[in-house]
Amino acid sequence: MSLALIIFWGSVALVAYAYVLYPAAIGLLARVRPRRRRETHPIPCSVSFVMAARQEGLRVYEKAVELTAQLDRAGVDGEVIVVLDGPGLPGDVLQWLRDEPRVQLIERPQPQGKAAALAEGARHARREILALCDVRQTWQDDALERLLERFCDPRVGAVSGDLVLLDNRGMIAGVGLYWRYEKWLRAAESRFDSVVGLTGAICTVRRELFHAPPPGTILDDVYWPMRVVMAGYCVEHDRRAVAHDRLPDHPRDEFHRKVRTLAGNFQLVALLPGLLLPWRNRLWWQLISHKLLRLAVPWALLAALIASALIVHPVYRVVFAMQTILYGLTALGILTGFAGRHRLTAAAASFVLLNAAAWTAFWVWASGRAARSWGSANYRDTVPTPAKRPSDCAVG
Repeated sequence: MSLALIIFWGSVALVAYAYVLYPAAIGLLARVRPRRRRETHPIPCSVSFVMAARQEGLRVYEKAVELTAQLDRAGVDGEVIVVLDGPGLPGDVLQWLRDEPRVQLIERPQPQGKAAALAEGARHARREILALCDVRQTWQDDALERLLERFCDPRVGAVSGDLVLLDNRGMIAGVGLYWRYEKWLRAAESRFDSVVGLTGAICTVRRELFHAPPPGTILDDVYWPMRVVMAGYCVEHDRRAVAHDRLPDHPRDEFHRKVRTLAGNFQLVALLPGLLLPWRNRLWWQLISHKLLRLAVPWALLAALIASALIVHPVYRVVFAMQTILYGLTALGILTGFAGRHRLTAAAASFVLLNAAAWTAFWVWASGRAARSWGSANYRDTVPTPAKRPSDCAVG
C-alpha cells in the first residue's frame, strides 16, 4: 500500500470520525448509559448576574431591565453586575445603572477584554449562583427558573441554556444548520456525562466553582466549565432554558468570529494542558473528539485532495476531479451569492467556510494575534425595545 493511499484513507477516516462516528457514538452512549440525576437539594434562591459590555450603548440598559425581570419571575434574591470594559455609554444610561438598587456598575475606562471583565464581575458577586450572559441575546421569560432547577442535583456544577438562532437567509443559513447539529451533540454529551464547554450567552454556575479565566482567554465559556468538570462536577445542557440570537448579516463577519473562536481552542490547550490527560480530565475523549479533531479536519481535507492526485489509479483520479470541482463550485457560489439560494448549497458552503476558518485559526493563534481584540460583528438589532428608556425615567 502506497504512502499516498494511507494518507488519503487516514484523512477520510479522521473527517468521518469527527463529524459522523463520534456523534453517533456519543448519541448511542447517551441512550444506553445516561447519567442518572439525583435531585436531593433545594433550588438555589439567590443569583448574581454578571454581564460584560463594550460599546453596547442603550442595549446595556435594556439587558439590565431584562435581567432584573428574570429575577422577579424566578422569585429569587439577586443582583445584576454590569462590567463596562471601556467607555461608550450615554450619560443617562450610566446614571440609571448607578441609581438602580439591584444593579452594580463596574466601570473600567481602559479595555482589558471580556475574560478580565467577567473575572472582575465574579469577584464582586455575593449570591449563590453566578449567571453569565452577553448583552445582545434575549432570554425567554422562564429561562432563569429552568436553569436553577437543574441545581437540585448536587453533582451539577454548571448549566448551559439553549441558544436559538433566528432564521437567516442566504449562505449564512447554512451556519444555522450547523448550529442545530452542534446543539444536538451538546445535548447528547450532557445526557451521557457533561458538555464540553457551554453557551456563554446563557449559563449558570455555582459561585464557589467558578474559576476566572486568565486575561486574554478567548474561550472563557470552555475554560471555566472544564475547570468545573476537573473538580468532579457535571456541566449540563438544558434545552428548556432558551435565549434568542441571530447570526451576523454577512458571511465575512461570521468567518472572522469563527476564526477567533477556533483559535481559542489552541489557546485552551496551552492554558490547561491537563485537559488531555485521562487521569485529570474524565472528558478527555469528548474534548479531543468534539473540539480538537475538528481543528485537524481542514488539514485532512487538504491531505486527501493532494493524496488522491498522487495515486496512480483511475478511481482516485475521478475522486480528485470530484473534489476539485466541488471546492471550485463552492468557492464560486460563495463569491457570487448563488450558494445561499438553496439549503443544500448553503450547508456545503458553510462547511467550507467553517473549515477555512479552522485552517486560518491555526495561523492566527501561531502568530500570537488571537487574543488581541474583543469586538462585535454586524448584527441587526433584535432586542425588544422596553416601554421606557433612561431618558424617559426620573433619574437623580
